[in-house]
Amino acid sequence: MAQRKVPRCPIPVTAVEEIENMRSLACSRFNELCLMHLTFALELGSKELNMLLNERRGDLQAKKTSKPTTPFCRRKHQRRHSSKSVIFGAPLTQEGISQIFQLIQYLGRDHNIRELGLFRKSGHHTRQKELMILLDESVPVDLDSGQFSAHDCACVLKKFLGELSEPLLTENHYPIHCQIPALQKGDSSNGYAQSPKILVRQIKAVQLLFLLLPPENYRLLKDLLLLLQRVSEEQQDNKMDAENIGTMFAPHLLCPRRMTATELHKNAHNMTKAVAFMIRHASCLFDVPAELLRDIRAFWTRQEEEAAKLTAARSSAGSSNKYRSTGSERTTPTP
Repeated sequence: MAQRKVPRCPIPVTAVEEIENMRSLACSRFNELCLMHLTFALELGSKELNMLLNERRGDLQAKKTSKPTTPFCRRKHQRRHSSKSVIFGAPLTQEGISQIFQLIQYLGRDHNIRELGLFRKSGHHTRQKELMILLDESVPVDLDSGQFSAHDCACVLKKFLGELSEPLLTENHYPIHCQIPALQKGDSSNGYAQSPKILVRQIKAVQLLFLLLPPENYRLLKDLLLLLQRVSEEQQDNKMDAENIGTMFAPHLLCPRRMTATELHKNAHNMTKAVAFMIRHASCLFDVPAELLRDIRAFWTRQEEEAAKLTAARSSAGSSNKYRSTGSERTTPTP
């Protein structure tokens, strides 16, 4: 009979390592815990949360064979038939992230984040095509040479995000992200802020949704949002506050690729508010909720206890078999 194996967690050093261990060794349970805490943060029942997720899955299945609708989806569709880019329009990979990180790092220079209209101005189209070709060659690009402007790099970054097969925040999570701004019923100008308790729930909900992302999406999203937060903090110089940047990035980060123009117009305000919220609070959105961390540690404690019981049971069974074997030898008659 095959012996049951109990997953055991290596001794972690940080909360991030605890999350990574849980994700790799007990992924299903990790997702269950995240979804459970998400229902608490949103004050939804598990059935209501599943309905939101399944509603989007149903929409995706229904539109699976439809023609591209949004401009972002059409551009990707055209690129698929016109080139064989290994980064732009291709699935998200660590190689692609490493190349795009060069843009994020360059745009994060102090003089660049203060550039007037960063992410709003269009830059030079020919230079952007040249930059895309260089990035596709999977080699380091000398962005400090002055060949490309900050606006060129910003536009290429947005183009990369817009040509992903699905938005960085994933289409399954789209309806939940759109629910988060509605948690705050205050009359503040940005739709948030009056209730600290509601703000804590909103932050926790976004933290959990981020933890449910694929690792590649999570890593790129973290680098990107921290950059956008720094850009918004220099709004006095660049005239780009969180709402302006949210307007620029909501279609690239959150908008489902096959959303119709009517749906896009109807939901644009909610998407912008959701992304602007992420930009304002980026520095804390990649922390692990304390309640989730506590449940993860409790899970591993139970696993250790179960492993100890199994070890004791096997040891006891082994001793019993040895005793029976010894007793049998003693009663065997001498020929």
